Amino acid sequence: MHTQDKPLPYREILSKLREFGVQEIKRKGVKIILFHPNVNGKPASYPMDIHKESQVFSRPVVRAIRNRFNIPLEQFYSR
Repeated sequence: MHTQDKPLPYREILSKLREFGVQEIKRKGVKIILFHPNVNGKPASYPMDIHKESQVFSRPVVRAIRNRFNIPLEQFYSR
């Protein structure tokens, strides 16, 4: 049972997000955009700079990504 987010590598974040229908739609150099076509009736995106697939993102970044795509904490970590 998770009570807060934890630092995660990008590869793991993307794997979890894909289970909720989020996709990586654009990549140019280190710039990528995570996208979901319908979050509460509207498209949602989250831009990121990825320098390597194993790059670890802090708890606040993981929380911001989850919040952008409206994914509850327990559901995100239970998958």
